[in-house]
Amino acid sequence: MEPTENADKMVLEDECLSDFCVLLVEDDEIMRLSLEDRLRLEGIPVRTACNLESAHIQLSRGDVDMVVTDIRLPDGSGAELFGDITRHHPGMPVILMTAYGEVSDAVALVKAGAVDYLTKPFDIADFITKVRRNMSRISDIRLSAPFPDMDSSTFRPGCGVLGKSPAMRRIERLVARLSDVDSSVLITGESGVGKEVVAALLHQNSKRASAPFIAVNCAALPPNLVESELFGHEKGSFTGANRRHIGRFEQAQGGTILLDEIAEIPSDVQVKLLRVLQERVVERVGGEASIPLDVRVLAATQVDMDEAVKTGDFRSDLFWRLNVIHVHVPPLRERTEDILYLSRLFVERQTSGMKVKIKGLNASAEAKLLSLPFPGNVRELKNIIERAVALCDGPRLSENDLMPFEEKENKGEVTPRKAITLKESLGVAEREAILGALKINDGAVTRAAESLGISRKNLWEKMKRYGIGR
Repeated sequence: MEPTENADKMVLEDECLSDFCVLLVEDDEIMRLSLEDRLRLEGIPVRTACNLESAHIQLSRGDVDMVVTDIRLPDGSGAELFGDITRHHPGMPVILMTAYGEVSDAVALVKAGAVDYLTKPFDIADFITKVRRNMSRISDIRLSAPFPDMDSSTFRPGCGVLGKSPAMRRIERLVARLSDVDSSVLITGESGVGKEVVAALLHQNSKRASAPFIAVNCAALPPNLVESELFGHEKGSFTGANRRHIGRFEQAQGGTILLDEIAEIPSDVQVKLLRVLQERVVERVGGEASIPLDVRVLAATQVDMDEAVKTGDFRSDLFWRLNVIHVHVPPLRERTEDILYLSRLFVERQTSGMKVKIKGLNASAEAKLLSLPFPGNVRELKNIIERAVALCDGPRLSENDLMPFEEKENKGEVTPRKAITLKESLGVAEREAILGALKINDGAVTRAAESLGISRKNLWEKMKRYGIGR
């Protein structure tokens, strides 16, 4: 590798690692603070826990990428924590810290899947080396593009395949960690956020990639035909069944099935779907044979599944069968860093076959996009860009190109904008200032707080108020 390539690789790794989050679990306060300070000095975001209970609370937030834990904890052990991580966060790297007399315990856990261990007292430089090395192993894995028009060469997890925001980079890293895992995955998020893209990415980067990927929109299936479509039917099993039909589960044999809008499945079919997931067999409607299945199941929904279970609209046992691993895709308004990134990407794709190349968006167009609420999320953004490219007469898309005709032509009338209060306008300005500070400081909350002249705790509270992720 040439020197310039080495330099580029180091820069890329540093950019990726700055979006990782390490959970440090250590009950010794002096040691915990010392390791935390050194990680921050290295530009690696870190959160800490002093016991097993607080570690579980931190993990439940869903933004931890690696765990470094002591084996002995006041209310349990690192071995217990490792077991929970293996079950609920498969593939997450775990580094163990242990006293000399417990080395055999650490070695046993490494054989069980932990990535490394350190024997106390250890050199802090060795600690940092192990953390960076194991993080780099994740960021160096390349993902395959889920759709033909995507460039596989850019698919490095954690570095902007699905977006530039920390939330989407974290999803990419999770996809990389799940490459050898067959567990069911529940993907949640609003309409248009890209749940099917995440599902396709999960399939394309799994050991089942060469087998079929079958996506089923459960909301589009006629209620009386849901069972037949999913499980198939035999000839003559009901009126109109003139021939045998192979269901979607059988079509996905050896591969992956995505049950999109899973919450729309009728309750009587939910019972049969539960049996399919439990026993890994399917019976066609009107048939007697049980057909063994080798299928990975992914499900997606925009419905609040916890609420659906509470109201009885969705079976709790089926929910837990599907929700082995949960991936939540946040709406575009909560990851504004992705708006311009995806816009430029869509412009490039839309203009790839055009004779006259559109260079991108001008400043007014970018400002307009950043001001939109995007209730339709990425799907809406993509449609806006597609329309704008079709209407554009210049070298760059302008604000006028982005506006639909119905907004510009309303019988000569201009719809007045809703007035906003001073408090609302100050909130908008404050949110933009926070986003700007985080961007300038590469997402480092402590440095961003210092540049804004507020405390770190105050910044966290404001980020939470404005829906800003790490």
